[in-house]
Amino acid sequence: MSGFSPARLVRYAMAHPIGERQRLRTLARIARWQLSARLLGGPRVHPWVGGSRLVVERGMTGATGNVYFGLHEFADMGFVLHMLRADDLFVDIGANIGSFTILAAKVAGARVIAFEPDTNTVATLARNIDANSVGGQVEVHTSALGDREQELWFTSGMDTINHVADADTPGAVRVHGTTLDTVLAGRVPLLIKIDVEGHEPAVIAGAPKTLASPQLQAVEVETVTQDIADLLAGHGFVQRHYDPFTRRLSSTPVHAANNSLYVRDEALVAQRLQSAPPVDVYGIAV
Repeated sequence: MSGFSPARLVRYAMAHPIGERQRLRTLARIARWQLSARLLGGPRVHPWVGGSRLVVERGMTGATGNVYFGLHEFADMGFVLHMLRADDLFVDIGANIGSFTILAAKVAGARVIAFEPDTNTVATLARNIDANSVGGQVEVHTSALGDREQELWFTSGMDTINHVADADTPGAVRVHGTTLDTVLAGRVPLLIKIDVEGHEPAVIAGAPKTLASPQLQAVEVETVTQDIADLLAGHGFVQRHYDPFTRRLSSTPVHAANNSLYVRDEALVAQRLQSAPPVDVYGIAV
């Protein structure tokens, strides 16, 4: 949804799983946000799903999508809500302003280890953690993850598309690079989300111990190369697609997803998904 075009936004909204079911209400939410963002400006704390709150301001692509639809990344976010329980461990790699982190910690009650190297973005992530009073559940790291300890360069101020870059990239800043296995130090999550704009192969390469642990049951990853697919398959993961409305996993897509979903013990995962309590998303039980 980058680059505001009213016609494009309306088409996107009507194809979204929530927009399909609430056409007029969705258009009204979009109109209200567009008007208020222009008139009032600045960041605002927006009531969100499951009693959570989200700090949003104009230009935040993912966050404004959550204002419009409740769950912008419907399949991916629905899976996080239904998979996690209180005290489970969720690792959010490429946390951005914390949409997935807040769903996991505030709504599902899970513990979260979040990674976000951009200093501007991590300030909003911290505000979202504070706004939801989940500081005791969330551990934030500003290191960039990769396949080894090293110095990396990272873009800044690019909202949801900040990424590891070359040293000569305009506006890139130097950050500490480490591996997931190093940071976790033996802690094993139930679920990992990796959204790092093409740097996924290096992140995966730095997590062999974590991926080998049978406690890890699911991975949501944005960019999947054949090497990543083969590596996950070697650890017993299979690719599946999730429908939050029916709570079912399938081998064929139902709703568009930003990330690819891989699960290990499909029967265990399916049982968790089916037994999760419903979450109210703008009056729709999900």
